[in-house]
Amino acid sequence: MGPIRVVLADDHALVRSGIRALLASSAVEIVAEVGDGRSLLREVRTHSPDVALVDVSMPLLDGIEATRRIARLSPKTGVVILTMHDDPPFVSRARRAGARGYVVKDAAVERLLDVVQRVAAGESCLIDDGEAPDEPLTSREREVLQLVVEGKKSGEIAALLHRSIHTVRNHRARLMRKLSVRSAADLVAAAERLGIASVVREARRG
Repeated sequence: MGPIRVVLADDHALVRSGIRALLASSAVEIVAEVGDGRSLLREVRTHSPDVALVDVSMPLLDGIEATRRIARLSPKTGVVILTMHDDPPFVSRARRAGARGYVVKDAAVERLLDVVQRVAAGESCLIDDGEAPDEPLTSREREVLQLVVEGKKSGEIAALLHRSIHTVRNHRARLMRKLSVRSAADLVAAAERLGIASVVREARRG
């Protein structure tokens, strides 16, 4: 049996380097490394890896939404979430998105390797120990909301998503209606409640 093929996604180059070094002595091959959620989807599509190691806090598309899309794009790829968060709602949100593993970044090396090996073998290493709130937004709406929180203008969002500016404005209008807000500041506050704004802030701290 060959090595476990892994795509590694984290927006911090030093973190990626550290994880690569940790896994170098094991039967794991890092086939691609990326620093944002959109690049992650591209590399998963290209490589169809056994495992995707996915940081929650990434620009352009957060790890939870990327996980949801990987589950559709490459069902055989097991997603292991990497994060600083260990509270139950985050774990439950990852599970509902389709993740099979969840590792806090300060965990022991043995824990990370064990989870990667078990997920590659088809196991789930998640414990459902908390319920995430109901998700009011579609995948596209979450993506647009993250980009808004990142400070992107409608034209920039349209270019990133390959959609018309009219479509992006419609998404923004639907977001404001769904979240019952009337201003950009209120939209950011709503993103905070959904866990999106905090993910963006964590990504920026690197």
